[in-house]
Amino acid sequence: MGAFGGRARRAVVVAYAAQAFGYATVMTTLPAFRDRYGFSETAVSGVVLGVCVAAALGSLASGRIASSRGSRLALAAGLTVQTVGLASLALPLPTSAFVGAEMLYGMGLGAVDATSAMQGILAEQRLRRPLMSSFFAAYTAAAIVAALCVSAMASVGGQTAAVLVAALVTAGSAIVGARMLFPGLSIDRSGRGPSATAAEETSDTPSEGARGEQPEAIGRIIRIFGMSILVVFVADSAVSTWSTDYLQHTLMSGAVMAPLAYAAYQAVVLVTRTAGDRLQAGRGSVGLVRGATAVSVGGFVLVALLPTTVGAIVGFALAGVAVGLLVPMTFSAAGRAAGAHSEGVISQMNTFNYVGAVIGGAVIGPLGQTGIGMHTAFLLPGLCLVVMMPLARYYARRSPISNDRARPQALALDASRQSSEAEVPLDPSAGAAVSSSL
Repeated sequence: MGAFGGRARRAVVVAYAAQAFGYATVMTTLPAFRDRYGFSETAVSGVVLGVCVAAALGSLASGRIASSRGSRLALAAGLTVQTVGLASLALPLPTSAFVGAEMLYGMGLGAVDATSAMQGILAEQRLRRPLMSSFFAAYTAAAIVAALCVSAMASVGGQTAAVLVAALVTAGSAIVGARMLFPGLSIDRSGRGPSATAAEETSDTPSEGARGEQPEAIGRIIRIFGMSILVVFVADSAVSTWSTDYLQHTLMSGAVMAPLAYAAYQAVVLVTRTAGDRLQAGRGSVGLVRGATAVSVGGFVLVALLPTTVGAIVGFALAGVAVGLLVPMTFSAAGRAAGAHSEGVISQMNTFNYVGAVIGGAVIGPLGQTGIGMHTAFLLPGLCLVVMMPLARYYARRSPISNDRARPQALALDASRQSSEAEVPLDPSAGAAVSSSL
């Protein structure tokens, strides 16, 4: 792979960063657009819902392009659509045209969500080492820069100009990606990712590709890890969509202070993603998932109980712990479990992202208007995150869809050695309880 692999990996980093820069810019300028067009909280929720629907359509369309022409072309196309949408938002549009520009941006958002994940796993498999955390760290760093950029421009009355900057960044990423991203039509079908162990390499256990399709097992993997993605993105969307608005319009913190809650949130996400691999090695996947969940639930409780600027900033920062750790861990765990079917699993898991985004982005505002107050409405994402406690045990999986019944003695020995990281089989008999609950 050599020099090309290094260039392609950097191009994936650029794509993740551009995606985050544009998304964070759009989210933190929502209050400015709300004031310009006189939107209520309910209207903002409607726009967010429309963007999520458009993103789901963009994700499906990009999947078709990726399967026939490769994820490089699909990712570059998605970034181009985003560029047009962002540039349009920077113009003084009438309300209907503004909503249309948001929907166009949403289609690009969904396309890039799906294809950047495909490129990320392709990079891991081509370069034979874990890289997803570094890609998500670049995403988070770019989101922080964007939030600070919006905050700085707010002091001179130019928040919407930040959207034009985001359009330029995204356009540059599209140009870089079209030339430098990995050209493969699909991810490696061998069923072995960069985390394959020496024992797996020498095992006589047939791979998933050799054993044929297991649609029930694949569906179970999608439901289990898709549910994880859903609840994490409820939290992420709630903070991304409403933290700035909450500080600016409810707490009256001012246009300069309001984006800092989102910046603090993203800062914690960045720190946890940077340290994620080391934390996982030290504590193990199951304990790390549960610990991160507990911290972030506590953050949302703090927002609800302490409706002040400081309380909100600290609470939203704590909420970033689970989002920072669980998103890359979930995609990696699902990829390992699915093996040769990772591409299809990732595409379908991506739809859970938008369901979570709808719940977090479109429900918090109207819920806050029911009389309970915006601060209390932030308990919803905290309650959703509690689901991660029972799901945490599935993060102990280390291989693609394993033929668990072919090696019962090996599994029993592994279970005795790792009580907290015990393998949780995803075959129909052992996973029936979780399958029925999901």
